[in-house]
Amino acid sequence: MPTRLDAARIVNIVRRLTVFAPLPEQAGVELIEKGDFLEFEQGQFLIKQGKTSNSAFVLVDGVADVLAETKYGFVHLASLEAPALVGEVGVFTNVPRTATIQAKTQLQAVKIGRDELHQFGQANPGFLSAMMLQLGRRFETFNKAIGFYTHALAALERDDFDLALLDDLKHPLPELADFSRSFLHLAEQITLRRAQREEMANARAIQQGMLPEQHALEACKAYVDVRAVMRPAREVGGDLYDFFLIDPDRLAITIGDVCGKGIPAALFMAMTQTVMRYTLRREIDVGAAATAGNALLAASNREMMFATLFCCVLNLSSGTLSYCSCGHGSPLILRSGNGVEETSSFNLPLGIDDRTKYTTNSIVLDPGDRLFLFTDGFADAMNKEEVRFGDGRLHQAVEKVRALPSEQFIRDLVKQVDDFVDDAAQFDDLTALLATVVARKFA
Repeated sequence: MPTRLDAARIVNIVRRLTVFAPLPEQAGVELIEKGDFLEFEQGQFLIKQGKTSNSAFVLVDGVADVLAETKYGFVHLASLEAPALVGEVGVFTNVPRTATIQAKTQLQAVKIGRDELHQFGQANPGFLSAMMLQLGRRFETFNKAIGFYTHALAALERDDFDLALLDDLKHPLPELADFSRSFLHLAEQITLRRAQREEMANARAIQQGMLPEQHALEACKAYVDVRAVMRPAREVGGDLYDFFLIDPDRLAITIGDVCGKGIPAALFMAMTQTVMRYTLRREIDVGAAATAGNALLAASNREMMFATLFCCVLNLSSGTLSYCSCGHGSPLILRSGNGVEETSSFNLPLGIDDRTKYTTNSIVLDPGDRLFLFTDGFADAMNKEEVRFGDGRLHQAVEKVRALPSEQFIRDLVKQVDDFVDDAAQFDDLTALLATVVARKFA
């Protein structure tokens, strides 16, 4: 391994470094000859940010990375190919290192001490002038960049950012090449995320639009009062609820929970809701409607999605509630005399096996009785200590609100869950429906 550079190589370096251009060639050669020839392995540091500026380096061969150190780690600012002079500004300004220089490849460099540089600058004012000119050009570059990036960030903030603004960054100055690429990537990601947010907002609006509106039960409000809420954990949810009049005497009510989260669950939810609306109108028996709906959902279910569902039909004249549970948890039947009941039927969720047959069960609801349906997001809600809200707390919460008007019942129940969860993230959808029998319908 050589310990010094040959004369011809030093002359070539001096001729290629602009800071030596105003000087006699021999002056630059003598400065480099006074330095120490060093070799660095890939990954070794030449300069560490924050350390004393006691020397400069002339990069002779190889590539070095310029890094800024933050509390989050290193940020890559630029790569410098030899020949290059680094660390000289700190030496003359007597400030700590403002960046870290690391060998990107095997690297050869000449280390020049502070005293030698100061003596050289005093003897060769042209060197100092050239160094200041080079520094001024860097500031000009950075000032232009700051102005451009400030404008671009303002455009991002106004939501009118056009990626055409970054065309200039495709051919940036070498000092800003890496930063420009990072900024371009950042802007592209922000623009992409904004487009995705808009798409998700549209998907959520479509999903909310599929839920039934209260005025759909205007014709039977004298006999039954229905209130419901669905709060997705994400932009769109995998829960569903539905209610509609099959005919003047029969009210269909469903609530369900699709496996998974996000768009796939929302799509399967929409399919399940549409299929069940069709089969409940077509089949007189609730179990037969679930059987037909399951066959349709399972037949083309390549992704193996499934949904738990509780579907029922309330006869407004007799008070008979015909129901079928497709893998869904039992609703709570709140009797007007303060009793609480649960149903017991259980079948496979929809979409698993197209041969599954579903059966119908029935109970009678009297005026004043309430049917409370919900998804597992209530019991599975967790606080920061990862303690579940659980079935026991849910039943206690229902007891606290059971006598309240329907809207307040739903609102206060959700609030009890929110108070328990506190500021822990909601990880599952919360969906609930309360149907209160007001009176019998008589012909």
